[in-house]
Amino acid sequence: MWCACVLFAVAAVGIGAVGILGVRSANAAGSSIAGDELATATLTSVLGRDLDAAYSTADSAITADTTVRVPALAALFDRMIPAVDADVAGLIRAHHRDPIEEQADLTLLNRQWSAMRTLLNPGGLQAISRPAVFRAELDAAFAPLSVHLNSLIARENTDAAVTLAGAAAGADRSAWGIAAAVVVVLASSIGIGWWGSRRIRAAMEPAQSQVEFADTLQLAENEDEATSLLQRHLQLTVPGGTVTVLNRNNSEDRLEAVTALLPGSPLIRSLQHAEPRSCLAVRSGRVHDQDERHPALLGCPVCQTCLGHSTCMPLTVGGAVIGSVLLSRDARYGPTDQERIRESVGQAAPVLANLRNLAIAELRAATDSLTALPNKRAVGDTLKRMVAQASRTLTPLCLLLLDLDHFKDINDRFGHPVGDQALANVGAALRGTLRESDFAGRNGGEEFAVLLPDTDITGAVEAAERIRAAIADITLPGLDVEVTASVGVAAYPDHATSAERLEQLADSALYLAKRAGRNRVEVAVRPVDTNSRGDLQVPELTPAVVHT
Repeated sequence: MWCACVLFAVAAVGIGAVGILGVRSANAAGSSIAGDELATATLTSVLGRDLDAAYSTADSAITADTTVRVPALAALFDRMIPAVDADVAGLIRAHHRDPIEEQADLTLLNRQWSAMRTLLNPGGLQAISRPAVFRAELDAAFAPLSVHLNSLIARENTDAAVTLAGAAAGADRSAWGIAAAVVVVLASSIGIGWWGSRRIRAAMEPAQSQVEFADTLQLAENEDEATSLLQRHLQLTVPGGTVTVLNRNNSEDRLEAVTALLPGSPLIRSLQHAEPRSCLAVRSGRVHDQDERHPALLGCPVCQTCLGHSTCMPLTVGGAVIGSVLLSRDARYGPTDQERIRESVGQAAPVLANLRNLAIAELRAATDSLTALPNKRAVGDTLKRMVAQASRTLTPLCLLLLDLDHFKDINDRFGHPVGDQALANVGAALRGTLRESDFAGRNGGEEFAVLLPDTDITGAVEAAERIRAAIADITLPGLDVEVTASVGVAAYPDHATSAERLEQLADSALYLAKRAGRNRVEVAVRPVDTNSRGDLQVPELTPAVVHT
């Protein structure tokens, strides 16, 4: 604002100089213009600017979320409304010697502002139940006030022109000089108003960016997408550095990066065996700053290897820390940067927590609690997905169906707790035997399903034999219990091209293994024909490969 003071000072000096050089008969009129018209134009312009700023802030705060509304309302009540009050009072004082009819216009202006100011009360703005109604009331109060203020500006300009014309009748040079000075003042006022509006828009840009970020976060479908949004938003909001989102994995007591690390990043090494308490922000639940030029008394094992300056903010939800956000760059993070980071992290934390809880709930809904394997619903969904993927990639896929032999006898002889323990041990045997790319699930009761992608029949039979042997090795301490399984094998596309037909053939092969003596592996016979739907037909299942 010091620029505005300089401009007005230069304009005032110009008006004074021209008035001194003018004729004595125009001296009084020139003084009146310099003292009255200039001050009035200035006060009116400043009032218009402050009034527009207060209206814009209140209008934007109506539908904004809490994180944007609170600072906007604080600025409105603490700075903008008092500024308009002072402008109106100053304008009234400047016209206290004017005729009564002109003072009546100022009284009306004061009354209109009072009506608008009544709407802009803290209680009303902070507890808006119907934003559309409130906005209509605010517009209804602002519109006549704006029109009246514009008419006052127009009238002041008209009065100034009349006064200038009267003064110019005695001295053209003086009148032209004064007119030029008034033009300079008006141009300065317009420039100041434009500059002020630019400053207001620039000040509102971060708030608009935060609103957009908060809205976009609500569209995230999973935790990975939300963390990527947080990373990109912080890189745009606080440029010039790297952003890493760290997750607190309590089940494995690990601290791990959930956003990609750049090649050669020092975090690759420091996070290799990091625990949640390794991060001081996670441990303390507070912001931790690290500067390689000024080492802290207690260095953070995670970020102390980062070059330049680092700031790490915890992701806190309901008092629990679920992770942290680490930002590093050469320059320090100033108070404005810290506030933007804190606001962004605060918005993201509950969204990340909700998405994580939702993923856990979905996983539990698709998991058999006894064996910790996917349940029947997950088996069906995965079978359809893997068959579709195999058809796209033109790769083989094998399905194994396993059924425990004489499982009812185990339950009858030893009770259901022993049967449950046997099922749990089978689940562990499957997890320990299969590849990471394979899938195993409990298909219900004592039946299990195994999917082997990119595996032909020979490989599937070998895998089935390993599984059968692993189950046969299961022992239950203190009990003479023999646990064995029969296995049926069917392959895509050799035996079937649909998930339903593949499951039917594997099931038929399973029961063939049961009839052939149990504790063995049977493979479906290669089909010889297709039906009208394209499903492969098998006229009869006979033992193709038998392993005992």
